Amino acid sequence: MRIIQLITRKQRRGAEIFACQLGSALKAKGHEVQVLSLFDGSGDLPFDGEVKRIHADPKKRFYDWKSWKKLAEFVRDFQPDIIQANASETLKFAVLSQLIFGWKVPIVYRNANQISGFLRNGFQKTWNRLLLERVAGIASVSEASASDVLQTFQLKSKPIRVIPIGIDSLEIDQKRGEEANLKLPETFLIQIGGWVPEKDPLGMIGVFERLAADLPDLHLVFMGSGSLEKEMRQRIQKSDFLERIHLNPNQANIFPILSKARALVMPSKIEGLPGVILEAMYCGVPVIAYDVGGIGEVLQTRKTGFLVPKNDTSAFGQAIHGVLNHDHPSLTQILQNAKILVEEQYTIQKVTDRFEYFYREVANSFEDRRKK
Repeated sequence: MRIIQLITRKQRRGAEIFACQLGSALKAKGHEVQVLSLFDGSGDLPFDGEVKRIHADPKKRFYDWKSWKKLAEFVRDFQPDIIQANASETLKFAVLSQLIFGWKVPIVYRNANQISGFLRNGFQKTWNRLLLERVAGIASVSEASASDVLQTFQLKSKPIRVIPIGIDSLEIDQKRGEEANLKLPETFLIQIGGWVPEKDPLGMIGVFERLAADLPDLHLVFMGSGSLEKEMRQRIQKSDFLERIHLNPNQANIFPILSKARALVMPSKIEGLPGVILEAMYCGVPVIAYDVGGIGEVLQTRKTGFLVPKNDTSAFGQAIHGVLNHDHPSLTQILQNAKILVEEQYTIQKVTDRFEYFYREVANSFEDRRKK
């Protein structure tokens, strides 16, 4: 098959990283894959090939005729069997290009989050429903995400499949033995991801501050970037523990850093199924997270990690305290269970097989409808 993976920009964000990993895995199986980035960016992405750019204008997100035409030209030249729109701006961009320039290729939308959590008004809901009605299929990252899109938009006749994210275990094994590019404290928690409201890094600072006095050697490391950076820096400067809270940019290789953490913390308000949770589980790092989105589908308290009721900051702090003080005699078994789960169900190879099957299903159905 010929497949286009459409991403928002070259950036170290989960949707883009996974789309490129999936693209490489599909290439390894003999498919022709092209990764197209809407907007410019400089992030190092794990694709076995060139990430081509459309050079769309971020200021013209609702009217970018030139860029919609450019995508249509890519489609004409490459002649794909499937175009996968990977979250964010890609859905709108692909659908509008298809509507205006009339290319006949099925679009699969990669639903990697809880869409309802980002809708602010009735117009946004109606607009997104119109876009989703134009796609040929939806691949949701978790059961929770699939249920959310069904309940929010009532897409009863649309093929929706749950296909989780997958990790590249061979790449992790290779990269975690490399030298870390950051100077790290001896004992630290780590939060990896965007510094945006839905990830709630400010809330994590509050949780840490309530623990810090009782745990004088503990540090909190953030790794990422985002719109809350200025507010985070201001908050840290006012903290009694400012020397123990560290902001670091995205890293091309997170695994030497992640592997040394005492725990991965995920205080998100909205999530699909973050790949970094699976990566931590594979690396033998305890995961402490709020029960949002699809996280509870992989993280089960005292079985594969520590799942905390949403917004219960007290319970979140207690879970951290318990992990750090070895209050769980079964912690070794929990970490073993977590790694086995990832190896059995969440490797990129297993997930790629499921995408491949879904692509064929969508492409065949699309062709049948065209013949009628």
